[in-house]
Amino acid sequence: MTTYWAPLLHSYQPSFQDMKILKRINKECYKPLFSMLQEHENAAFSLNLNTNLIEMLYDFDLSDTIEIIKNLRLDGKIEILGTAKYHPILPLIPEKEAQRQIMLNEETNVNEFTNWERDGFFPPELSINSKITKLISQLGYKWIIISGVACPIDWPYDHIYCSPQGLKLFFRDDILSNKISFNSTTAKEFIFQLKEMFNNDNEKINTDKYVITAMDSETFGHHHRNYERTFLSKALELINDEEDLKIICISELDKHFPIHKNRIVPRDSSWSTTEEDLKNSIPYPLWNHPENNVHRFYWKMLNSLDHLITHISNLGSTQDNIIQEYYATARWFYDQAICSDTTWWANPDRKIWSPNLIYKGIELIMKTALNAQLALAYANKSDLGESYYNSISNDHGLLLMELNTLSQKIRES
Repeated sequence: MTTYWAPLLHSYQPSFQDMKILKRINKECYKPLFSMLQEHENAAFSLNLNTNLIEMLYDFDLSDTIEIIKNLRLDGKIEILGTAKYHPILPLIPEKEAQRQIMLNEETNVNEFTNWERDGFFPPELSINSKITKLISQLGYKWIIISGVACPIDWPYDHIYCSPQGLKLFFRDDILSNKISFNSTTAKEFIFQLKEMFNNDNEKINTDKYVITAMDSETFGHHHRNYERTFLSKALELINDEEDLKIICISELDKHFPIHKNRIVPRDSSWSTTEEDLKNSIPYPLWNHPENNVHRFYWKMLNSLDHLITHISNLGSTQDNIIQEYYATARWFYDQAICSDTTWWANPDRKIWSPNLIYKGIELIMKTALNAQLALAYANKSDLGESYYNSISNDHGLLLMELNTLSQKIRES
């Protein structure tokens, strides 16, 4: 009986990340983490690397980290997944924008990684619904990683379920993943758990099984100093001494485990969603909570912005250079404006609160709106977007007042 451990790392930074902070994260995490993986012959990791981070590493003269990642891939120690470039919550944005984000990410993957093809997909924050699984399947991906809370059936440990479209569904072990993420287990304890976790069930004890963990790459070295050595490197060393444990990329699991005949639909959720959230019909609590006014104003602004973008999309073929420039600028900012970070930082009840980082995201919305409306104005069609532009401006003011109100409440509490 063999237990297969399939680990996944997720590397991402928002487009508005400060250069000094990114360089610190690279020094503390990315470079030492990926360099460490080069030392282990048994390394086998699925890596999600949002391609806006690749561009930022190039822009800030940190390309040596990208070269390490490329070498790891050539050595067969990592596989590169598909994702949405600027890290939006895919179920919450228009499908056309979800597809655009995925295609933008693919463009860079194809250019950076030799013979890269669609295989596995990482939805940002593991946020999922049936429309997104359908889209991912239609685009040609073979499998997707989602949170354990999304699993609607008994836990699959010795077979693989598929969506109605045939997309293979791999569920993250949320408990084990969070133990690692929050530094609540040692490498030795983790390996023991992998070996013993099914031994109390007589039906499972003699059956090959698999376990998937997934977490931010920044866990190792940035969130927890030297954790890539004290935990991850140590775990890889310990596995070498265990005949009944193997480390494997997620894409290889279907070579060892059968596809179940039944098709299932995963529950709408993210890797930050709890069972209580699902009972309350709040599948994406950190990004769209009904009792969070910052979230409410943000999505109102984004809804109006999408109408503006739709109007200027019809101007894309114009030969007027000024209109083209405003259109391209609006499109550039919009792609970045739908990132998950803006609303993630607006959760003071969970001690996640940064008005300045929230406003960095809001600023992208305002830049998009301004350039979109200017494109319409130069095309003599400003009336098409005026109501949406005014609505965005109004909600912008209300959101700023909400940031001030919440900040005062936090200071007084």
